[in-house]
Amino acid sequence: MFEINAAPAAEEYVRLTGQSPEVLDAHFFAAHPPMVRTGGQYHVRSIQSANPDGSLTFYCAIDSGVVLTVGEPIDRIEWMRELVETVSREVGTIDHVIGFDCVLNRLDAEDRQIVRELSRLYVDNKIIGFNTYGEQFLAAHMNQTFSGLAIGR
Repeated sequence: MFEINAAPAAEEYVRLTGQSPEVLDAHFFAAHPPMVRTGGQYHVRSIQSANPDGSLTFYCAIDSGVVLTVGEPIDRIEWMRELVETVSREVGTIDHVIGFDCVLNRLDAEDRQIVRELSRLYVDNKIIGFNTYGEQFLAAHMNQTFSGLAIGR
């Protein structure tokens, strides 16, 4: 992507975040994900790199004219607790969850220093799995997602 709001993409992205980072890297991109709204829902469109020419390279396709919004962080621990409760109501007692967590979530968890608490939550709820580079959902590639298969008793 070369431009956002008719300005160099990287420069305008930083302005929209309201931050002044020393470096535009995966950690910054994970903390300030651009999002697109489709079908009434927001979906993350993660940035892979900022380029010397001021453009941004994304992990997924971005069409010209797409309206992006800069996402704000959520309380990931509370969100995961609520997700486990919801899944438990749906499937009953959870035997195991095979989880697929986007690597950008891991970077953000490291930066927020919640890795230990998140790992404990995974262990307590029998969540096993690995990090991914996002998931394919219907016709779209999603980033900064957690998806999984819950196996109930």
